[in-house]
Amino acid sequence: MTHPPRHPPFRVLLSRDQILRRTQELARQITADAGAEPLCLVVVIEGARTFARQLQQLLPGQPPLHEVRASSYSGTESTGVVQLAVGRDVPCRGRDVLLLEDIVDTGRTVHALRRHFLANGATSCRIATLLSKPSRRVVPVELDYTGFEIPDEFVLGFGMDLDGRYRELPEIVIYEAEVERAFQAASAH
Repeated sequence: MTHPPRHPPFRVLLSRDQILRRTQELARQITADAGAEPLCLVVVIEGARTFARQLQQLLPGQPPLHEVRASSYSGTESTGVVQLAVGRDVPCRGRDVLLLEDIVDTGRTVHALRRHFLANGATSCRIATLLSKPSRRVVPVELDYTGFEIPDEFVLGFGMDLDGRYRELPEIVIYEAEVERAFQAASAH
């Protein structure tokens, strides 16, 4: 008995194997650059949590992850306004912060977070992102570690979602509303 697919057949942009191989390469780079001082890992949730956990397991000592919440999206569009929720428990003073992001699009979020951590006493604040979409950049930001540069497509999976949907997909797919609508119509029968 075959089970019907649980998700629309979106086009796969990056397979799970590609993502995991690149994450291992990034971990080696980060380890080589970090030196002896333990990094303060800060993950932008929810989207970057899956990437951050994979990377954390590959770093020496598996440093703890500190979570911050930042959002600037409504549906598939950036609102242009970054909302930050950074807890006081992120021990950044006098430390090298490594900010872990799922995707850098406009650059507004990582720019705001980098400024926040440096203003709160971090020695440095480097950025590691799984995905970068340079064609959408409105704020120039320097990315220290980039997994993949991607075209201007709305992507889902590997922790990234659309209003809470598709976060659990093991690969990164390109969202297409028509594909989703067709799937939902077929599933209703």
